[in-house]
Amino acid sequence: IKDERLSVVKVFASWCKTCQIFDIRYRKLASQLSDQYTLVSDPNTNSNNSNNPQSYQLTRRGPVRFAEMQFDDPNNEEMCRLLNATKLPYVLMYKGSKGKVADFQCGPSNFQRLVDEVNELMDPMDEEYGVDGFASSSLEEMEW
Repeated sequence: IKDERLSVVKVFASWCKTCQIFDIRYRKLASQLSDQYTLVSDPNTNSNNSNNPQSYQLTRRGPVRFAEMQFDDPNNEEMCRLLNATKLPYVLMYKGSKGKVADFQCGPSNFQRLVDEVNELMDPMDEEYGVDGFASSSLEEMEW
């Protein structure tokens, strides 16, 4: 299935204090705009059994997908260099078949830039989701 939604990737390092502060706002934005899932377990099994099969059911399709890549993970070092993600935290934005549509260094002090880019690049059909059921313009009104 082809997914044309906006995808936002945060590049961070575990030792980066700025990344840790940025992460709080990034996760808040992601929780408002990404897919929402509900944990579903089989009611016919004992809920105290740790071997219970559990799954997640999509309850709301969000207009934006969020991901993160750890800069200081040896498996990611070459990829980060290829993506020119060397000043952290770094944001990469992709839009389905269009590929990369934006990339920039984004710390807590300029987090609004990320919000503005998301507003601009999010599909018009998805803007109705907004934050907490409000119009997407409410993203601009939130305290980040």
